[in-house]
Amino acid sequence: MKKIFSIALLAIAALSFNSCVEDEPYPYASVAAPTFNDGYLKGQDVIVEAKVSALVDVESVTLKYATDGKTFKDVPMKLDGKTYYGSIPAQADGTEVTFYVVAKTVAGKESESAKAKFVAGKEKVSYKGLVLNELNGSDKFIELYNGSGKDIDLTGVKMYKDIVGDAFTGETWVGSMTIKKGEYIVLWTTGTADIDPAYIFNSGLSGKKAVRITICDPDGKVIDDFNTSNSVDFKGSMGRNADGKWYYQDTKTPGSKNVDGVDLLPMVQ
Repeated sequence: MKKIFSIALLAIAALSFNSCVEDEPYPYASVAAPTFNDGYLKGQDVIVEAKVSALVDVESVTLKYATDGKTFKDVPMKLDGKTYYGSIPAQADGTEVTFYVVAKTVAGKESESAKAKFVAGKEKVSYKGLVLNELNGSDKFIELYNGSGKDIDLTGVKMYKDIVGDAFTGETWVGSMTIKKGEYIVLWTTGTADIDPAYIFNSGLSGKKAVRITICDPDGKVIDDFNTSNSVDFKGSMGRNADGKWYYQDTKTPGSKNVDGVDLLPMVQ
């Protein structure tokens, strides 16, 4: 009887010990998509930066780059503040450089970022200041505005309608033009008469349904995202006020400055 009792006590002690053991921390790092310095890349080293986070210590962060898409060279990255930096040597004009970042933790586990590219000698396009500015489901148009201080090349910029989760349902427009600083560009739905095909988006736009319109750069990064939660039969436009927020706008202003609305448009955050 004593033997059975002792075994029971040992079993309880073992369970108690196991319940006190903490789970091991996740051994992999998270590596954000790397970015590189703006401006002309002709004859310049390209400074790449990346943010890395982990529940364990990070042993090393390495920048990998290739000019043929397959033979990658390593550059150790250094931590400055909360960001890792590395430098890709200057390349001949027209050279396409592919690069990504690898982070290794003290647990010996490696994580990779998404791959990115640039062409040496070609200016990196900044889309800062490019926004969706007005949508109208009755007249079927979407307006873009360049609020930056310089012209923006829209070549390869894509517009999508109604994203499901994180998945795009299909392109509704691909840019092939330049929007000048301070300029408005109006895109019209398929079937609009006498409109240059470059300004047509291949989807309908309803004034009676909640809608999501997203514009992305050629690499798929979101530039601006309009996502209303409301389904209304509204005959005017949905426009940005001077404060940057979206409102119901009684006056339609395609191709020109908006007339500030009063009623705030409910958006999905």
